[in-house]
Amino acid sequence: MDYLAVEETIKADYRAVTPQYRRDDEIEVTTENHRHISRRLRELCESFPHAICALDVGCGTGRYFHCLTNVRELTGLDITEEMLRAAENPVRQEQVSIPVIRLVRANVYLKEFPAESFHFIYSLGMFGNGCPVTTALCDKFHTWLVPGGKLYFNAVDTTGLPLWFRTRRQIRGMLWPLLPERLRQGLREREARHPFYGLTQRELANIMKSSRFSHFEVASRPCASPLWEGRHLECVATKAP
Repeated sequence: MDYLAVEETIKADYRAVTPQYRRDDEIEVTTENHRHISRRLRELCESFPHAICALDVGCGTGRYFHCLTNVRELTGLDITEEMLRAAENPVRQEQVSIPVIRLVRANVYLKEFPAESFHFIYSLGMFGNGCPVTTALCDKFHTWLVPGGKLYFNAVDTTGLPLWFRTRRQIRGMLWPLLPERLRQGLREREARHPFYGLTQRELANIMKSSRFSHFEVASRPCASPLWEGRHLECVATKAP
């Protein structure tokens, strides 16, 4: 996969919608979906007996900064400069209790941090549209975590997609071998610009099994939000002590 090409597409897309995305934060924080994620983040942060260093992968406008507790230093990573500028004044800023926040513009697939830099890594709303969950990336997260560190992320669950979308994908798969190469190449190029990487629960579990994480849980849950309707897969993984 050409991560740089996808990065340019994502940057162009989000550059245009950053103001609306920031306004959507004000809606999302009132939803049951956000309350669920907020509870999970607090539980995971407070599972450590000391203040921690955390990494938010694909932090966007800082939608989840106010959910974190027991965090002494947070690194927010995103590929879009406009998003990071918005994250300087995140939603519910008065509730953010983190002493040190560093915002870093980088592509996580190409970025490197020293080993054992973080106690907790999370990524919410990034995987599915444009960004795949890969074994290589999970192994990166494993390296960046301290022993006993935790990873929490979600991804688009394809079983929650509309029937017409799933049917179209199935038909495409059946017709693909029959299409002329010129047409297939055109479709490949179009999909390369806006790739979709939704997963089933089994597919995500298989990715995690092939990674360096030996302890993980994968669950599917509905997304109760006016901003997006469907299902998310949630994964919590722990690096062995």
